[in-house]
Amino acid sequence: MQELDLVTIALVFLGWMVGGFVSGVSGLGAMMLALPILSLKLSPSDAILTCCIVAFPCCIQLAWNYRHSVYWPDIKTLWMSCIPGCIAGTLVLKITPVALLQLCISLLIGIFVVLQCFNEKAGVRLKDSPLALCLAGAASGFTGSAVSIVGVPMGIFVLLTQWDKDRARGTMSMFFLVCTFITIVTQWFSDLYTLYLAKLSLIGTLGCLIGQECGYRIGKHMCQKTFVRFVLCFLSCAALILFFKSLKS
Repeated sequence: MQELDLVTIALVFLGWMVGGFVSGVSGLGAMMLALPILSLKLSPSDAILTCCIVAFPCCIQLAWNYRHSVYWPDIKTLWMSCIPGCIAGTLVLKITPVALLQLCISLLIGIFVVLQCFNEKAGVRLKDSPLALCLAGAASGFTGSAVSIVGVPMGIFVLLTQWDKDRARGTMSMFFLVCTFITIVTQWFSDLYTLYLAKLSLIGTLGCLIGQECGYRIGKHMCQKTFVRFVLCFLSCAALILFFKSLKS
């Protein structure tokens, strides 16, 4: 059985503390930012599985913190539309190289961020409607199945529709909670978990809970404009991470 060393413990703890802080402030981005840090020491499979396990208890904390801002009709629409998106992403993944998907999605995110940053007043806006929410849910399911990212489509949707920061964080946290639960159940019955992963996940969970609580306390006092900039920074990081992943694949 693999043993934990101090470097591994430090990387897992700090990686998830950073991811948790960002998630606590914005409601998304914990796994996207933690995974590259964990990958510095862990194998790709161990890093991904650890992140999937840690994400669940951390989503519970996040959903509890923002529980008063959850708009349940939005949650129902997102859950229902996410399923066909997951199916579509899985089918596309079977016929399209992962590197190509990562490259295309990273470029699309990059273009969106540039347009939002340099054309803020005249930027494209999307009407807040059930159809738009369905598209966001389907896109989240698609990217989650295809390139293992769920939060990016929701981040783009929130900016395009100009959702209030509290509604955005509350709705996204509850949506991600169910997504991570389904992932964990699937992996558990696939017999992918080990005692080593459990130890890593315990360390990561502690780091994430601390980071999220700090982020939540700061996020409560954040104005809408700062929240938008924070989400744009997250999307920029996501685009860069996917781009470099595509080059390594």
